[in-house]
Amino acid sequence: MNYLIRMAMRNLLRNKRRSALAFLSVALAVLLCVVMEGLMGGYLSSLVKNYTKNDTGHIRITTAEFASRAEFRPVDTLVSDPSAIEAKIMADPALRPEIGLMTQRITFGVLLEHKGRNKAALAIAGDPATERRLLYLQQSIEPGGRYIEGRGETILGSRLAADLGLSVGDTLKVVATASDGSLQLAKFKIVGLFRSGITSFDDRIFQIPLADAKRFLRTGGATQEILIMLKDYHEADAVAKAITALLHDPKLAVVPWTAIGDYAQLIEFQQRVMSFMLVIVLFLGAFIITNIMTMVVLERKREIGILKSMGLARPQMLRLFLWEGTFLGLVGSLIGAVVGYGINVILHFRGVDFGAALGSLGLPLDNVVYWTLDPSFAIGTVVLASAIAGIVSVIPSLRAARMSATEAMKSV
Repeated sequence: MNYLIRMAMRNLLRNKRRSALAFLSVALAVLLCVVMEGLMGGYLSSLVKNYTKNDTGHIRITTAEFASRAEFRPVDTLVSDPSAIEAKIMADPALRPEIGLMTQRITFGVLLEHKGRNKAALAIAGDPATERRLLYLQQSIEPGGRYIEGRGETILGSRLAADLGLSVGDTLKVVATASDGSLQLAKFKIVGLFRSGITSFDDRIFQIPLADAKRFLRTGGATQEILIMLKDYHEADAVAKAITALLHDPKLAVVPWTAIGDYAQLIEFQQRVMSFMLVIVLFLGAFIITNIMTMVVLERKREIGILKSMGLARPQMLRLFLWEGTFLGLVGSLIGAVVGYGINVILHFRGVDFGAALGSLGLPLDNVVYWTLDPSFAIGTVVLASAIAGIVSVIPSLRAARMSATEAMKSV
């Protein structure tokens, strides 16, 4: 076996231009796959990050009744003692290391009006200090404004403010139905406008302090939901089960983000489509090896005849040409993986601004997408590309193996 491998490697250098063409073809395919995987990883991470931090958290704790009609954002079904629940979760030694952040939040829909202009909007109420680490809206405040610092203050999405003709310093009047069914009016001073780059956010969101929302909606010490952000969002299902077992309260619903809405299914579908496309790209990149190996077999009939006359068996001849095709794929894929991963490293830190392309989608995406780094994918792509190169080399290798010594010598 070792002498066959040495022969196969030596044969690659016999026609350097042809081998370089095969290397380049496979390298480009693998490079494209690695770079596209990094882009897709960054895109999906941005989607999950913004969807969860803006809406569901990685895990959402609410009442079971709220969970049954969560799309309506009801404020009449509340978690009665959220602080005790938070303390119980953080006291668990197995759960505490998994949790990155936990906060109470109330989200409710309103219809805003200003000087004859009407606009449906969504209020997000949370602890300003905690929401700084969650929503990061302080980073998006436009010049002339600031983030919420105390009660009675609010910040609005820039597009929402423009639609209503509001600016920093104006008073935002909010009318909403409280938890007891009464109609309540509140006024908030606009201290800042934010432009997050997420159209669905800038177009209809305003933020107020949680204490103001509790007083305004008459919830007392109760809250609508407890959001938990994990250090690894992939662990959401397992941690949600553990919290459910810990709380053991049928009146509460502990729901991971994967079970809320259609985003989890959307992400899974996109991952499957991307994986299928990448495999197709690898096959296309390796397909040129079939043509090269076919030409190699035709050009080396005399050599095949001599090797067979010297006693080289059919299985050995088959393995010889399979090794050549596989090495073509291996070297090319290694080059492509190294270059592609290097590009990913650069784009992981620099990112690419897709603001113009993503702004009209209405998805919770950052304008700047940062590539993810996954060395295991690059290694797996090298293995897969090498295997595909071996597979596409089977037909010409079989042709060489089935050629008789007499036939090969006569054709020269």
